[in-house]
Amino acid sequence: MPLFAIIGHDVADSSAKRTEIRPAHLARIQALHAQNRLVVAGPTPIAHGEPAMSGSLIVAHFDDLEQARTWVNDEPYLHGGVYSHVDIKPFIQALPKADDHE
Repeated sequence: MPLFAIIGHDVADSSAKRTEIRPAHLARIQALHAQNRLVVAGPTPIAHGEPAMSGSLIVAHFDDLEQARTWVNDEPYLHGGVYSHVDIKPFIQALPKADDHE
């Protein structure tokens, strides 16, 4: 199953909205993990040691770009105004060598 990098870009001053919406966001990430589709996920801080975030990165397996887009369209951070927009890019894991998930 192909990998896709999902890059969410936060709006300015997103901290309060992030805190409020985080449980719903994490539930979706945990569902990907339970389905063995999640490779990595986490926030991208503006700088290390800073509480403010610039966005998030999720690398996960989806059947195709359309399935990834459909998944992103239901993202609570997108609907709740945490993300200004989300980029979805095909991703190839070179290192460390990924397990065969097919």
